[in-house]
Amino acid sequence: MSVFSKPLPPTTVIMTIGVLVGVSFTLSKLAANAGAPPLTALFWQLLVASLVLLSAGIVTGRRLNLTPHHLFYYIGAGILGVSAPALIGFTVLGHISAGFYSALVTLSPLFTFAISTAVERKMLPFHRLIGILIGLIGISLVTLTGFELSGIDPFWIALAAAGPVSLAFGNVFRSKAYPKDGDPIMMATGALLSQLILVWPALFIFGDGAGVQSITSGSQLAIIGFITAIAYILTFEVQRRTDGVGFSQVGYFATLAGIGIGALTFGETIRFELLISLAVLFIGLAISNGQITPATLRSTFKSRTAG
Repeated sequence: MSVFSKPLPPTTVIMTIGVLVGVSFTLSKLAANAGAPPLTALFWQLLVASLVLLSAGIVTGRRLNLTPHHLFYYIGAGILGVSAPALIGFTVLGHISAGFYSALVTLSPLFTFAISTAVERKMLPFHRLIGILIGLIGISLVTLTGFELSGIDPFWIALAAAGPVSLAFGNVFRSKAYPKDGDPIMMATGALLSQLILVWPALFIFGDGAGVQSITSGSQLAIIGFITAIAYILTFEVQRRTDGVGFSQVGYFATLAGIGIGALTFGETIRFELLISLAVLFIGLAISNGQITPATLRSTFKSRTAG
């Protein structure tokens, strides 16, 4: 997969990951509505994704690096970027809409910016903040039009908000701890396998001891697992070419995809502002990634006036 993603610019890969994440939100809600226990659902997601990635590694002749540095990375990236957000999603999506949960994910870029600033002990480039804020404005055009939250226990809203916090920590961790010789497929495999090893014993304590509890959402979980495998190959590939703040903008595209697909699947409200939001979002992402700068704007203006 990384062979095909390398020629693509980071922005294109970020958009793709965001759409895959948005699709997984909808499938997670379907699984939650079908009664899948969160821990069991996470187990099956990890199992399917790990099998897909292991197969890809075997076919391409790759080997999993097991140095202490790599093991630390697998566990940290797995907990912050895989298990914690997935468990939160499987838990809260039985109580809140997929659109609202997707909207909360827009907080992850700002959280990532704040955490990165604290870790670096200095302000990041100003254009990054401007781009992120413009993207947040674009998303707000959708989210501020209103989601029906009456009757929802504040506990579920607070727990859902923990999702983007975990994603933000995961973005910064992957960026700072990424091994120099890390292969995207094997890094993704290690992260998912580490969580599978941790989650299976937990099922004996908190849930279905065999990890094979009969559920009515097996097809959704299998698809989520496959999407997880593809998304994390792309995640570790693009992480090599941008930092945590740049990558965090996956959240914007995940929100748009989650709102759109959720509206189609569950009849959740979708408004015209989604299209306006998409346009504003592209502008914010381009500014943050340095594709739109004062110099490029001046050059464009001069060429048009000259013509």
